[in-house]
Amino acid sequence: MTNTTAFYTKLPEQVKDFFDRQYEDSYRLLDASRHPETGLYADSYRTLEDNPESKCSIAATGVGLIGLCVADMEGWDEKAAEKALVTINTALGKTGGCQPARDKQTGFFAHFVDMETGENLHSELSTIDTSLLVAGALFAGQHFKDTKPEIDALANELLNEIDWSVVVADIETGSINMVVKDGEGTLPLPAYNEYVLVAHLAMLGQPGNEAIRGLWHNNFSEEKMTDLPQVDFRGFQVLTDTNGEYGKDSFLSSFVHQFPFYLVPNYAESAVYREFYYNACMADRLKWKELTDVPSYVWGYGAGPNDGLHGGYHADQVNNSPGDIASAYIVGGFLPVYPGGIYDLYALYQNHLPYDGYTNDEDKEDERKLRAAYRYGLHRYSWWHLDQPDRWYPTKVTLIDWSSMLYGFTAFKRGMSFFTSRLRSNVNQ
Repeated sequence: MTNTTAFYTKLPEQVKDFFDRQYEDSYRLLDASRHPETGLYADSYRTLEDNPESKCSIAATGVGLIGLCVADMEGWDEKAAEKALVTINTALGKTGGCQPARDKQTGFFAHFVDMETGENLHSELSTIDTSLLVAGALFAGQHFKDTKPEIDALANELLNEIDWSVVVADIETGSINMVVKDGEGTLPLPAYNEYVLVAHLAMLGQPGNEAIRGLWHNNFSEEKMTDLPQVDFRGFQVLTDTNGEYGKDSFLSSFVHQFPFYLVPNYAESAVYREFYYNACMADRLKWKELTDVPSYVWGYGAGPNDGLHGGYHADQVNNSPGDIASAYIVGGFLPVYPGGIYDLYALYQNHLPYDGYTNDEDKEDERKLRAAYRYGLHRYSWWHLDQPDRWYPTKVTLIDWSSMLYGFTAFKRGMSFFTSRLRSNVNQ
């Protein structure tokens, strides 16, 4: 079995028991959201309904592939390699009856497709969601390369089927196209954001393309990280973009910082980015402390659904968080730079959301709903509704946002080498 970190081995037994349960459940939620025949993954796990839902998220499918790698390493799923092979074959259109919608000219995928047929569910052809799928496939290819090498071959086939050149919007500013329409890139978004992953994969797919090389080396290479847009929060310099409501003074949701940390090798291994990552964590925590009626273990500005409470899906961030919904998976994602966060999660679990042992003899309906809402552990919650008669029971857990819990817990127990050893690192060629 893979070695464990000192952070994990030194946990008190009761905290370690909680960690182990939440860690495995971070995979079990993904597996419950997987289509058993096509291997595609649902956009969200529905807490009070049957699963999986019919809407596949291409990005979530990439998360599912990484989840299978974790499950294989930990011995949670003896069929993990077989499942990964089915999933990648389906993505490539090699599963009978299922052809995931793609742009015919460039190969980019629709964000949402039908789980069984692959039909586009009225969604855009997305560069970031395609990138999250490809990143998961390449990750699985590296993980299973000795036991099932065909996964790696298929992952590279997927990478090379895509014309990455259309993602480049502006080499000088690092602007990347979010959407592909009729073979052309549209809706450019300025750096810095999670689209760093798109630039990284473009370098992997077409390293000889001058525009792609210029996009990366002029904006996203390690020596350029400190030139990216930044905003100050209580003395911490935090990376941002210039596209928010307040321009250069706006913040980004914490997941934006987490995706490059786990999925882009240059960022996972960079001391410069690690410091920015720590700063983003501190900004998140400190902003929550301005809410004086909230305990210190409540924090985490993440994206996710707020159905039934504060509208629909929202990417919460510093200075822009309707209702101040906390996301426990954000805390999980920051564990490599703030390992004390595991005690924050344990306090939330122990005092408010003992999801695996909650009882309420006076209100069995409350017991049923809470245990269903948090069947696979901590995620989004409203501090002000946790212990009130009008308790909020989240009805969805979006898999792409949940991924931070899986990645952070894996790194906390096994170290960041689990990610860096499986990430492609040839962007500097």
